[in-house]
Amino acid sequence: MPKLPFSDKALPSFDDAPAVVLVTGGVGFFVEEAAAKARETLAKSDAEILRFEDDAPAEAVSDALLNRSLFSPRRIVELDISRLLGTEAPGRLLTQALEAWEQNKRREAFKQARALLSALDLPAGGNPEEVAEAAAKKVRKKDEAPLLAEILKEMPEEKSGGPAVVRAALRVLLGRERNDGTVALARAVSPPAGVDLLKEIAARGLVLESTAGEDPPSALRRMAASRAKEHEVGLEPGAVERLLVRTDGDPARFAMELEKLLAWAGKGGRIQASDVAGNVEDEASEDIYGLFDAIGRRDAGDALARLERLFDGRDVRQGDRAFDKVDDEIWPFQFFAMLTGEIRKMLLVRARLEEGGGGFDASMTYPAFQARVLPRLMAPAAPFGRSPFETARGPAHPFALFQSTRRASRFTARELARSLARAADVDVQLKTSAPMLETFSVYVGRLIAGT
Repeated sequence: MPKLPFSDKALPSFDDAPAVVLVTGGVGFFVEEAAAKARETLAKSDAEILRFEDDAPAEAVSDALLNRSLFSPRRIVELDISRLLGTEAPGRLLTQALEAWEQNKRREAFKQARALLSALDLPAGGNPEEVAEAAAKKVRKKDEAPLLAEILKEMPEEKSGGPAVVRAALRVLLGRERNDGTVALARAVSPPAGVDLLKEIAARGLVLESTAGEDPPSALRRMAASRAKEHEVGLEPGAVERLLVRTDGDPARFAMELEKLLAWAGKGGRIQASDVAGNVEDEASEDIYGLFDAIGRRDAGDALARLERLFDGRDVRQGDRAFDKVDDEIWPFQFFAMLTGEIRKMLLVRARLEEGGGGFDASMTYPAFQARVLPRLMAPAAPFGRSPFETARGPAHPFALFQSTRRASRFTARELARSLARAADVDVQLKTSAPMLETFSVYVGRLIAGT
């Protein structure tokens, strides 16, 4: 079966499920959340559920996978196979093992070597020279085989069969055309591509890829609240918003920095926005739409902070479009053209809606906007015979127009017209060496204040 994005539709019933279902993804919280939904769907048939943590004895996990339940015709065995698949590419694991060995960090070297052998599906108890040669060949680092062999010679034997036992049991299940009353519900965080077992599950089982969903900021806020509760740490909303900005809303980086902050605060501690500023490096790019949204909310504090970010040398984007700011002489005029273009669009929207008696408020949903407002905005305007939101390149994107309409709904046409009229003065100021950031700050501040 193919690798699929995680969704309710992608989840099979127990009877239709393959013997091995793997939920994976880059952030542990969302992997666990998706695995819980998968377990709920599979268990609707009153299946017995056995859950094993990462440190569970391998033999116990293997027995649960291979033996039928005595209490139910259906069994779900849930287990974390992140360690089984590895969380680093095999080549990186080899490098880490060798570096630790050279630094006399023997336990770390053994740990990385075991992870390497597990990822490459090689026996830990085989002939050290032969296993080292096979491992080095697979990762295309043949010259490293002798040093790896040294590590393997001294690596203590595991007390149990270890990962190999669980891997063998999973392969028995994968050999079945359909589940035989037992479904292995596995999860793994960021497994490296190229691992044999991962390929086999993708080919004969089902791999579901979890993400932060269609609204990542909301999902990350939910994750932050949940993790803070688990750690018994107070987390101010402003701190979460600051962390979203500083990590560029990237789920993996957000999760990593959140865990660092929670550990820093400790049980009973509290994380404020200033703590995020002091502990998380700000290398995030800035989206111009963030400024437009702040203007639309008439939030002067956020708007001026975002305006400063747009001119502090970081990368800038407009949605998926990136801007080259190497030429600082051109960038201010590029930015001002986009800002006044948005204000002009807001003014047109406001005037168009007022001609038809309004009918929009900031709480309106996108589907309602498409049904009730969009047709009015896209109707031809006399005497031009086409909508003001249509150019030679075609009509404006409906969602972009929805966002502009939401922003415009909090302004009057008079306020927007006054701001647009002042744009000529700002243009002159920029061309006569006026302080750039201060000039833009005054312009945006007056727009928001409606003066």
